[in-house]
Amino acid sequence: MNLLRGICIALCLSSPPLLAAASDDQAHAVSSCVSPNSWLQLGSREMVDESSVLAQATLNRVVLLGEHHDNQSHHDWQLRMLQALHQQQPALVLGLEMLPKVVQPKIERFLRGETTIHVFLEEVEWSRYWSFSADYYIPLMLYARDQGIPLIALNITREKVNEAVDLGWTFAPDGMSVPAQATRPYIRHLVMSFQRHKFSDEELDMLVEGPAFRRFVQKQLLWDRAMAESIHAQLDAAQKVPMVVAFIGSGHLMHGYGVPHQLQSLGIEKVMTMIPWDRHLDCRVLVKGFADVVFGAE
Repeated sequence: MNLLRGICIALCLSSPPLLAAASDDQAHAVSSCVSPNSWLQLGSREMVDESSVLAQATLNRVVLLGEHHDNQSHHDWQLRMLQALHQQQPALVLGLEMLPKVVQPKIERFLRGETTIHVFLEEVEWSRYWSFSADYYIPLMLYARDQGIPLIALNITREKVNEAVDLGWTFAPDGMSVPAQATRPYIRHLVMSFQRHKFSDEELDMLVEGPAFRRFVQKQLLWDRAMAESIHAQLDAAQKVPMVVAFIGSGHLMHGYGVPHQLQSLGIEKVMTMIPWDRHLDCRVLVKGFADVVFGAE
């Protein structure tokens, strides 16, 4: 399976950086891109209030809430948004990037109250499947359980991703469809992600034309597709789920390149993306299409 056919890697190297670590000198400028506790609507470039954001969200079938995985303020914001959206739409379903679909039966046991949160984390092998502390996510999962919100694992295991990339599509999870081809802007974006491994310019030029970068892109596409298909399955289910709220890393959502692109290819159009601001982002990413709205989480 060649997921990169027709993509000119040289084109990728001409774009400006999408991510940058904020130095002390830049900290004030970066943090002022989106004021704390405020909402920026990127289509109009206007500040909007939260009630307007929530009203807009209710018009969509999918609401994607981004995060920087180890940023506590992002998870606090996600919980607050989940609570607000649940008030607006009591029948919503919550999806998590952090867990693979193979652990769904153990999630159901937890939701039925048959296991404690700590037993649940052991049963789903949290540290095996997710490298960030469960402490960030425990309040979200407890809220879902206590409020009777269905909790759905969106992802597939790293082992299945590696098999599909290394051995061919016949080793992909049963029923999974081939991902929509990556757009050129997404490839450029992934080059910058790949570059964060601190390669020299000469090394990077060589590596983005080689198998390591191709595998990197293929893996990202498989994760994007898996999460999009899991969301689609909920919307297509017999119980007619009115809304899926998904917690997914912002890198899979920015500019609509990742999960939103795969959702669109599956025919799902009523999708809203909310991304919490992170001081490690370059202010230049705040262009139309980066997200529907950005929240000043820090």
